[in-house]
Amino acid sequence: MISVVSSAAVIESAREALQLPVGVGTDDAYWIATLRRLAGYHCPCSPRTLIASVIESHRNIVAIDDSFTDQIERLLDALVAVGDLLELSDVTTLDETVKASWLFAAPPTFIIHPSGTAFLAGLASDDPLPLPAELRERVKARGARRTIAALEGEDLSVLLDGIGFRQLSLDNWLKMPKQEDAGTLLANMDAKLRARSPISDTTDMRILDWTVETRRYRDRWRAPLRQTGSFILRRPQAYGADLWAYGRFNVGELEALIDLPLPGSRWRACDSAWRIQLALDARAGRPQRYRVRQTDGYAEFDFFFPLPSWARRRLTVVGEELRPENCLMSFRVPANQADPERTFLRDYLYFESEE
Repeated sequence: MISVVSSAAVIESAREALQLPVGVGTDDAYWIATLRRLAGYHCPCSPRTLIASVIESHRNIVAIDDSFTDQIERLLDALVAVGDLLELSDVTTLDETVKASWLFAAPPTFIIHPSGTAFLAGLASDDPLPLPAELRERVKARGARRTIAALEGEDLSVLLDGIGFRQLSLDNWLKMPKQEDAGTLLANMDAKLRARSPISDTTDMRILDWTVETRRYRDRWRAPLRQTGSFILRRPQAYGADLWAYGRFNVGELEALIDLPLPGSRWRACDSAWRIQLALDARAGRPQRYRVRQTDGYAEFDFFFPLPSWARRRLTVVGEELRPENCLMSFRVPANQADPERTFLRDYLYFESEE
C-alpha cells in the first residue's frame, strides 16, 4: 500500500541513516553528513553537481531558496577546509578546451595534534567514517571537524594506521602561503599582469569592486563600468563555473588579466583571489575588519569577508567554527589564543579588528 509520509518523517529517517542524533531538524550537522554521503557517490564532480544533488534530493522536503543555497555552499567550503574534500583547479575532462574545478574525496586521513588528539579527514566511497564501532563511538564532531581524543597510554597513530588511515603531518595540513605585506603581494601580481596581452571582452564579467564601501560581500560584485585600477574578477566560460582572475581596468575597459590560481600554485582559485582582494582593500586604506565578542573563556571572531581554506583550517584547529549570525563566518577560540590569531589575521590576511 502506498502511503503519504510527512517531511518530518523523511528527515527523521535520513538522520537515522546518517547516524545522527534522533530528531526531525536539518541543522548544520545534518547537511554536513548529507554532503559527505553524496560526495562518496558523486566525486569526482564539480562543486555545482554536489550542491545540485543536495537540492534535488530535498526538494519539497525543505524550503529551497537563496539562503539555503548559501548555507550548503558554506558547509561545502568547510569540508574542503578541513580536508574531507580536495578541490582541484584546471581539471581537464573529455573536452580538453574546458578547464574546471572538481571535487575529489580525500582518502581517509588522520593528523595527530601535539596533545595526542587525532583530527580525522577524508572519506570512503561507501562510508564517510570508515572506523570500527568502538572508535566511531569516540568521535567528536564540531561543525565539519572530527576528532578522537587519545586515552591514557594510547597511541592513536598506530591504531589508525593499522585500519588503513593515512597519516598527514600537522605542519603539512596547516601549511600556509608565505607571509608578505599587502604591497609586496600586489606588486608581484602587477608584475605578472604587465606581461599579459590586452583583452577587451568584458561580456558578463563581474568585478569585486574595492571602491564600494559596503560590508556585505555579495553587494561588492558589480559589472565593470568606469572603474580604473586592478580588480579581482570572474569571467564566464562555455561550461563550468566562472573563472577567477586578476585584471587591470582603465575607465571600465579591461587592459590585461591573469587567471587564478597562478601556474604551480597549490591554493584554490578563490583562496588566491580572496587574499589578493584583502590586500587591495588594505592598500586602499579600508582593510577588512572583523568583530570579536568575548564569552566565558573564549573569544568569538565574526567575519564579513570569506577566508581562504588554509586560514579557515587554522582557526578550526585552534578553536571551532560556529554557525554564523549576522556575519559571513564565525569562529570560537580559547581566550588565551586570541592574540596570536589576531596577529595571524593581520600579518597574513591584512585584517583589522573592530575593537
